[in-house]
Amino acid sequence: MPIAGGRRVIFPEDYKLVGVTREISPRDPVYFSTQYLIVLGEERALYRVASSGQGFMRMATSWELLASGAQVAAHEGKVDTRNRALLIELAAERCRGQVNTVLFMGPDEHITFVHQPDLSAILEIEVLDVAPPDPPWLTYVLRRLEESGVLGDLTVRFVHRVQDLRQFDGERVYFPCRASGLGRSLDSDRVTVDDPLIVGCEVSREIFLATCPGKEHRFVNICPVSGDLQEPQGPFITRCCRSERRGLKAKGGHQGVVVHWGDGPHEVEEAVRCLARELRSR
Repeated sequence: MPIAGGRRVIFPEDYKLVGVTREISPRDPVYFSTQYLIVLGEERALYRVASSGQGFMRMATSWELLASGAQVAAHEGKVDTRNRALLIELAAERCRGQVNTVLFMGPDEHITFVHQPDLSAILEIEVLDVAPPDPPWLTYVLRRLEESGVLGDLTVRFVHRVQDLRQFDGERVYFPCRASGLGRSLDSDRVTVDDPLIVGCEVSREIFLATCPGKEHRFVNICPVSGDLQEPQGPFITRCCRSERRGLKAKGGHQGVVVHWGDGPHEVEEAVRCLARELRSR
C-alpha cells in the first residue's frame, strides 16, 4: 500500500492481487493471491482481505471494508490498466464529493482500482531536446514507448521542453548538419562569410575550428548537457553526441539521465528505468 502526500493511497501493483465477485460471504474461500476484493452487486464495495492455508483457494482470515456504495465509481470504457500514471490522473478527476475509489477495466477484461488517488505519486520527468526535426527524436521515441505500454509500470509523466533552433536561422548562421533541415550546415557548405554564427555543440565547434583555423566566429552551444540554453527545473532525460556522457548526470541541482544521440527505443527505455529507480530510492 503506497503512501503519497500523507494520504492513504491504495493502487495494487498488479491486478492479479484483485479479485471480483457478485456477492460476498465470509465463509467463501478466496484465491490465494487475492489481497483486495471488489464486489459488483447491487451496491459496489471494495475490501482488503487476508487468507491462510494451502492451495489455490484459501479461507479468508480478515475483511476490511475500504469503500462502498456512493464511494465507489466505475470508469466508462476500457483503458490500459498497466499505465499507472494515467489511472491515477483519471481517478483524481473522478474523485469528487463522496467518491474515493475508481474501478478500471482493461482490454483483457481484468479489473483494478485506485483508492484515494494522489497526483504526487506520479514522477514527472522533463524531456530536453532540440527541433527540428518535429517531433524531436527523444520525444518521438518516448511517445512510442508510452503508447506501447512499455513504461506504464513506472508511474511517470513526461514534460517535453524543446529548444527550437529556427530562432537562430540567418544568413551568417551555420548548423551542425544538413539533417536539421535548416540553412547552411558545416557538413555540406563551406564557411565563406565573415564572423559566422556556429549554432551547435562542442563537437560542431571543433569541426569548424579544424576546417577554418583562426577564423573569427561566434558560437551558441545548444547541447542540452553542456550548454546553458536549457536548464532543467526537475528530473530530466536528454541526449548528447558524446558517448562518455551517457548515464546518470546532475545538472542545475537536478538528477537526470543522458542517452547517446543515436540511441534507439531499447536504450531510452533502460535510461528511463535507471533514472526512475535512482529517484525513487532517495
